[in-house]
Parts: sequence; C-alpha cells; structure tokens
Amino acid sequence: FPVAAPVSSHTEGSAINYGTGFVIGNAVAANVNFDVNDNPDYGDDIMIDNDTGISGYNGDIDLNGLSATVRSSLLGWDSVSSGTPAAVTHYEVSDEITPQMGFGFIHISQLAGVKSYEAYWFHQARFTQRTITAATKKKQIEWNHPKLNFTGEGVYLDSTGKAKFFDWMTFESEASAKAWLKTKAG
Repeated sequence: FPVAAPVSSHTEGSAINYGTGFVIGNAVAANVNFDVNDNPDYGDDIMIDNDTGISGYNGDIDLNGLSATVRSSLLGWDSVSSGTPAAVTHYEVSDEITPQMGFGFIHISQLAGVKSYEAYWFHQARFTQRTITAATKKKQIEWNHPKLNFTGEGVYLDSTGKAKFFDWMTFESEASAKAWLKTKAG
C-alpha cells in the first residue's frame, strides 16, 4: 500500500503541510537504505566517540504498474493537453527538480505465527525513474515492473533541533496500518 502526498509548505521547526495524498500503485517490493554517518573521534590512541546518526536515505519501490497521472505527480512531468475539444494529453519531461513528497508503505512481518503490520511514513523525499525497460514477448511472459527511485533528507518538525526522517508504527491489523498512512498522506 504505497502512498504519497506532495509537500505544499514547510517552515523549519513546524509540521509539514501536505497536499492531497494518493495511492502510488500495487507494490511488489520496497527497499530503503540509510546513509549512516561513520565519523569516529579519537583521543589517547583510542576511539572516544563515533557519530553514527542517519544523514539521509535512498531506495526504490517496484510496482505492478504505474499510471501516467501518478508518474507525472511523483516525477514532476508536465501534462500538456492539445488537439480537439476531447484534448489529448501527453507528458513533457524537463530538467526541473522533482517535487518533494511525503510517502509511506506497509511492511508485513510475521514472528512465531503472529502477523504484524509496520507502517512507515517518510517526511520528505524526491522520486526519480532512472530506467525505462521494454522487451518483446518471448516463449513465456517476463513480468516487467516499473521501478521508482527516491532520496530523502531529514526535516526539522519541531523545536528539538533534531532532524526527523520518518515515523513508523506497528499495528495488529492491515486496516489500522492503512488508516494511519491515509491520515499521514491526507
């Protein structure tokens, strides 16, 4: 259940305001990699301390499909209407920076036969699509899933002075996890 919402405004030290959220598509997989600091401080020939905090993240989401509307929303591709009164829409891709998005998904986990639903909401990220692949049908169908890549940064949401990257919660039901994400994405 991957969802996203465009960042409409944000003032440092306060909550982010998001525009109308939407479901990205049917998820196949999601991978998030954290950029973790590794900056040891030495004294008297030993490591005294080490900054091991998160400084950012990146990853990708594989989907069963990706609609043109969702793709243009996430990537900032401009839709252009032309033609007859029925107006045919096409998309123009430029060198503009992609829009900031909040996004989230649910990870289902099972331990000792008990399912739990971990919902993640990443406060601010930018999506890209690094590749578009296509191939002819062969003897058997080879499923080709669109993949979106993203990078994210921390944001200051309150007066603590701590950059926040994401929120997550564990739920006993998928419905509760979806409801939480729907609230986050508006």
